[in-house]
Amino acid sequence: MSDRIQVNAICRWTLLLLLLLSGWSGCDNAKDKSAPSNESSVSTLKAAKAALKNKEFAEAERLANEIEKDDKDWSASRFVAGEAATRLDRPFEAVDYYLAVKQDGSEDAYNALFYAADVYRHSGYLSPAMNLFQQVERSVPGNAAVHERLMTLYAFSGQRWRSVPHRFFLVRTGVSKLNELAELADLERPISYGDFLDKCQQVSPDDVLVKMAVAFHYRNEGFPDKAIPLLREIIAEDRSLVAAQASLGELILDSSTEEFLNWHAQLPPDADLHPDVWFVRGQWARRHDDLKTATRCYWQALQLDPSHRRATYQMGQALTALGETEAAAPFNERAQILIQMTQLADRVITSKGQDEAALQEMANLMVQTGRIWEACAWALYARQHIPNVEWPSQIFENWQPLLNEMLPLTHPDKNLAMQVDYSAFPTFEKLASRIQGNSPAATNVVNAARTIRFEEKQAGIDFVYFNGHDAETPGLRQFEQTGGGVGVLDYDVDGTPDVFLPQGSEWETGSKLPTPSGKLVDSLYRNQAGENGFVNVTMQTHISETGFGQGCSVGDVNNDGFPDLYVANVGRNALLINNGDGTFSESEFDTGDVLDDWTTSCLIMDLNSDGLPDLVDVNYVSGPHVYEMICAGGKACSPKAFDGTPDRVLISRGDGTFARMNLETPTGDSKGLGILAFEMDEPRRPSMFIANDQVPNFLLRNRIADNEFGMSLYNEAFTTGLAFNEDGLAMACMGIAADDIDGNGRTDLFVTNFRDESNTLYLQDTDGLFVDATNPAGLRAPSYPFVSWGTQFLDADRDGNVDVAVVSGDVDDYTKEGGQYHMLPQFFQNEGRMRFRELTVEEAGPYFGKKFLGRGLARLDWNQDGLMDYCVSNVRDPISLVTNVSEGAGHFVSVVLHATETARDPFGAVVTVKAGEATYSKQLVGGDGYMASNQRLLQFGLGDASEIEELTVRWPSGRELKLTKPPIDGTLELVEGYSVGTLWLGHQPQSLKVTP
Repeated sequence: MSDRIQVNAICRWTLLLLLLLSGWSGCDNAKDKSAPSNESSVSTLKAAKAALKNKEFAEAERLANEIEKDDKDWSASRFVAGEAATRLDRPFEAVDYYLAVKQDGSEDAYNALFYAADVYRHSGYLSPAMNLFQQVERSVPGNAAVHERLMTLYAFSGQRWRSVPHRFFLVRTGVSKLNELAELADLERPISYGDFLDKCQQVSPDDVLVKMAVAFHYRNEGFPDKAIPLLREIIAEDRSLVAAQASLGELILDSSTEEFLNWHAQLPPDADLHPDVWFVRGQWARRHDDLKTATRCYWQALQLDPSHRRATYQMGQALTALGETEAAAPFNERAQILIQMTQLADRVITSKGQDEAALQEMANLMVQTGRIWEACAWALYARQHIPNVEWPSQIFENWQPLLNEMLPLTHPDKNLAMQVDYSAFPTFEKLASRIQGNSPAATNVVNAARTIRFEEKQAGIDFVYFNGHDAETPGLRQFEQTGGGVGVLDYDVDGTPDVFLPQGSEWETGSKLPTPSGKLVDSLYRNQAGENGFVNVTMQTHISETGFGQGCSVGDVNNDGFPDLYVANVGRNALLINNGDGTFSESEFDTGDVLDDWTTSCLIMDLNSDGLPDLVDVNYVSGPHVYEMICAGGKACSPKAFDGTPDRVLISRGDGTFARMNLETPTGDSKGLGILAFEMDEPRRPSMFIANDQVPNFLLRNRIADNEFGMSLYNEAFTTGLAFNEDGLAMACMGIAADDIDGNGRTDLFVTNFRDESNTLYLQDTDGLFVDATNPAGLRAPSYPFVSWGTQFLDADRDGNVDVAVVSGDVDDYTKEGGQYHMLPQFFQNEGRMRFRELTVEEAGPYFGKKFLGRGLARLDWNQDGLMDYCVSNVRDPISLVTNVSEGAGHFVSVVLHATETARDPFGAVVTVKAGEATYSKQLVGGDGYMASNQRLLQFGLGDASEIEELTVRWPSGRELKLTKPPIDGTLELVEGYSVGTLWLGHQPQSLKVTP
C-alpha cells in the first residue's frame, strides 16, 4: 500500500502528517476496553508476525488464530491473519479476518475496513471495495490513502467525473503522483486497463463496476456494438450510474430520434449534475441543426466542469457558426490550451516526468487557465524530481497567497462559463419536444440478399510502382515510403474510364536526386470497352514523364473538353496537356520559382471563380539529407526528423502561366500527404482540406478578397473540427474519402492514419462544423493495427449506404520486430444508421486475404457494369484492379457532368436524387485524397427503389436542372445548358432529352 505524506511547506498547504501504521494512517485513539494481554498471547503474536515476515504464511495464520477473542491482542492478530490469508490467495477469508475487528470507532476499526476494502480491490471485487472505502471516508474524510483508492476505482470504472473531488484532495494536500496529475490535466484521456480488467472479469463478472470498466474499455477501443448492450444492462441494474448513462447517450447519438429520446426520458434526476450528460445533449442538438440549444448545453456542461475539453471545443465551434466570433474567441483559445495540455500530458508520461520543459509549460498553462492548485502541484513535482530546477520558485512566490480552502479547482476569474450567460437560449427540453416523433434522414437497412464481393484483376494493366529501393542497403529512405498514386480519366472522350499511373525512379543510395535510367516512365492505359481490358498507350500518347512520381490530378486545365494531367513528383512537377488527338504535350509552365519541392498530392481546380483552373501542390518534408537519411536502427525516419514544406497555390493567368499565391499556414505544420477540395458555403469558392502527417490538418477556407488573385485562403481547421481527432491529437493523416454519410446533404470526410492510431470519420453534422464520429460508427478499433493510405467511399451493393475501402502497408519492414510490412486491405460495409462492419475475406473475396504495400487508391467503374470498382497502386507489386462482382445489388443511377458557364470541370456541383422515401445528395469534389483522382462520376445506389421521382443538378454557375423520372440503372451524361444529353447503358450510348 502506497504511503501518502501530506506535506508541502513550500506552498504552505495544509499540514497533515499521516501517522503510518503498516502504510495506513490511524484516525482515532479510542481506549482499548479488551482484556489485557497475557504473556502467552504476546509471545504468540510476536511469533505470528515473525512467521509473516519470513513468508511462512500458513504458520502465521495458525498462530494468529490461537489468540482468544477477548484478548487485548485479538485485533492485532486479525491483521496478521488477514495478511497471511491474502498472501495465500484466500481473499474472502482475509476479508472475514479484517471485518472481525470490532467497529467501535477506534483506529483498528478503520484500519480493518481499509484493509478489507483493499483486499477486495486487489482481488478484482470492485463494488465491495468501493462500499468499504466510502464507509471509511465518511468516518475519516481527511485521509489521502482513502481518497487515492476511491479516485482509482471511480476512474477505472469510467466514472471520471466522480473521481475529481478525490483528485483535488490529493492535489491540495501535495501528494499527487505524476500519472494522477496528468489524468487531472486531461480528464478525458482514455484509461489503460491492462491485465487487471481481465482478472476482474474472471473473478467478478457480475459486479456492476466491473461491467462499467468493460463497457468503457469497449468504447475506448472502438467497439460500440459491444459497449452499447453492456451499458444498457448496467443501466437496467442501476440507472443512477450517470457515467454509464452519458456514455450510452453518446454512442446512440446517430440512432433514431425515438431511441435517443427514450434514453433521455429515463435519466435519473441527478443527471443534470454531470457535465457529460450536458455534452451529449449539446451534440444531439448539433445533429438537429439547433446551434443555440447546443450552445446552452455546452455552457451548462462548462459550468459544472470548466476544463471539459470537448465541451469547450464545441462551444467555440457553435458560437462561431452562429456568427458570434467575438464570443467564440475565448472558448476557441481555451480549447487550444486544453489540447496543448493533452499533448503535454503525453510528453510528461512518456518521459517519466523528466521532460522539464513539458513540466514548466504545463504549470504555466495551468496558471493561464486559473488552475492554481494544479500549477503549484506541477511545480512541486518538478522541484522534487528535477535537480537544480529554478522555475518552480517563481510559481510558488506568485501564487502561494491564493492557496486556501476556499479556492476551487478553477479560479472564478478564469472560469469562462461564469463570464457569460446563455440561460436565455432555448432549453434542450424545448428541442426534444419540438422534434418528438420525427425520424432522422432515411437510410436503408442491409438487405441480406445483397452480397458484397470483389475480385482482383489486372485486365491488361501490367504496372509495378518502383520506389527507388536499393536492395543492397538495409532500411528505407523517406521517399521510399510514400508510393504512387492513381488517376482515372477519359483521355480520348470515348465514354470509358482510362487509367494513369505515376511511376517512381531509380535512386542511388547517397544521391540527393533521382538517378533515372529512362526505363521507368509514368504510364497510361486505355480502356478497351470494359471487359476487353486495358492496353498500354504510353508511347502512342507521347507521355515520357520520368520524374520520381507520387500522385496526380485530372482536370481540364485549358477548358478545351479534353482532360489534362498534373503529376506530383519528388522534384519538379509535370503538367501534361491533352492535345485532343490522342497525344499529350508537357507544358513548360512558368511560375517564376524553382519548383523542386517534394509534392505528394496535387489538384487541378478553379479556386477564384474566374473560370480558369488553377493548380495546388501539397508538399511534404524538406531539410538537409531528407533524401539520403536512414534513421536509427536502419529503419525509415519519422517526419518529425525533417522540416515541413509550405504547400503551393498556383493561380492561372489564362495564358499557360501561373502566379504563385503565398499561404499563411505554419511551415512547421506543412507536411501534407492528401488533399480534398469541396464547397462549404460560398458557391464557386472551394475550400481545401489537407491531411498532414503528425501535425494538425489544414482546412483552407476560400474567401473573396481585393487582391490580384481575387481570393484569400484562411486555415480554419481548428474552429471547424478538422485539425485533430476527438482526443485533441494530431494524427499521421494520409488518405481522404468524401461523401454524405448520414444523409443530411453535407459532405463528410474519412481520413486514414498510422498504426496504433485510429482512422477518423469527420461528420459534418452542422454547416461548416465537423465532429469525430469514428467510434460510434464502428470504424475505430479495426484500424489500429494498420498503416492506412488510400481510401474511397463507394456504394458496393448500391443499397444507398456508402461503404468504404482502405489499403495499407507499413513504411518499413518490421517483421523481425514482430510487426508487419505488407498489410491486408480492408472493406467496411455500411449497415445503415451510421454503423460500419469490416467484411471478412470469406465475405469480400480472396483479395482481402493477400498482403500488399497499398498506397494510392482511385474509384472507377472500369467495366461499366454499374458496380463501382477501384484501382490500387502497390509498392513493388502489380497494381490491383479490385473489381466489384457483388450479387443482388440494388438499382442505381450514375451522373457525369460537363459545365459550360464556368470551368468545364463542374467541381462543387450538387446532384440530389429523390427515390421513394429517401433523398440522396452528393457534391462533385476535387483532389480525391491521397495521390488519387477518381472517375468523374457520381453514383447513387437506390436499393429497392425502381423509380426516381426527381433528379436535380445544381451547377456551379447557380443554374439548376431538374429531371422528372429519369432513366435508372444507367449513366446520365449531362452538359450545362444543353437540351440533349447521353444515356449510357453499359458501353452503349443513346440520346437523352433533357430540359435545361
